[in-house]
Amino acid sequence: MSVATTMIAFGSTSDVPTTLLSRNPCLNTIARCSWGNERMRRAVVTGSQGFLGSHIVKDLRRHGVHVTTLGRRPMAHESHIAMGEAPWCLSRLTRVLEDVGPDAIFHMVGGQAGTPEELHQLNAGVAVTIMRALRDIQAHPLLVCCGSAAEYGAAISDQVPICETATCAPLNAYGASKLAQTNAALAFAETTGTRVLVARIFNPIGPNMPTHLALGDFARQIAALPTRHGKLQAGNLHVLRDFIDIDHVVSVLWNLAHNPAARGVVNICSGEATELNELVETLIDVSGKDITIETDPKR
Repeated sequence: MSVATTMIAFGSTSDVPTTLLSRNPCLNTIARCSWGNERMRRAVVTGSQGFLGSHIVKDLRRHGVHVTTLGRRPMAHESHIAMGEAPWCLSRLTRVLEDVGPDAIFHMVGGQAGTPEELHQLNAGVAVTIMRALRDIQAHPLLVCCGSAAEYGAAISDQVPICETATCAPLNAYGASKLAQTNAALAFAETTGTRVLVARIFNPIGPNMPTHLALGDFARQIAALPTRHGKLQAGNLHVLRDFIDIDHVVSVLWNLAHNPAARGVVNICSGEATELNELVETLIDVSGKDITIETDPKR
């Protein structure tokens, strides 16, 4: 029987791990990985045009990995394949995975906007299609799925660390769709012996953050000011969140991918609660602009 490595609460913020490790029975079959104990050579990254996916692609290529990217839209890169909107075509995806023969798949496709049905199709349905394709060709690459802290929902309390074994109680359709992906991925691991990691990434921050995220929107507003003076529109900034640098996230994913004992659900976070206002003030300071924060309770 193989074992699962569970990260309790805090993830890692530097080269020094800040996690406690416990080992629990996970799979009834032996987890397999096509590249054995060697370094990763070939990888597929879905959602490569997104914030997290683009940083993962950059990091993998920096390590010398040959990366094939899959996304909804075309992109001017010879190793990119446009799959269109969800649901993805099973037969086409099967051919792609058979041709590429990846050692690892980093599945980062996802979204937060849409109806419950649309969110389920995007956040869970695409992952299920990938798993069906892998079953069809009997391939066992490492599968890393992008989970979310939203899966925990009501289980999260301010400033209280949460363990991966906590009972999930998502509060919205996005969290429910991500949890559906997690359950499908863990079941796939159990029945096929494929090594699966579900990375529940809390609040990654860094260059090219999308503007639907608060800090990305604030950075956009500051950059768009026509003069060195202006106002920043914001909602309640006196909230605590666990933020983690995107570079730390991709470093943790790389290290987990090369740790044969790492599988199952893993929280990736800093372990520290930071007030959003502190980060906004930092953005303003580094901009060198004289900016007044204007609070709008409706935001």
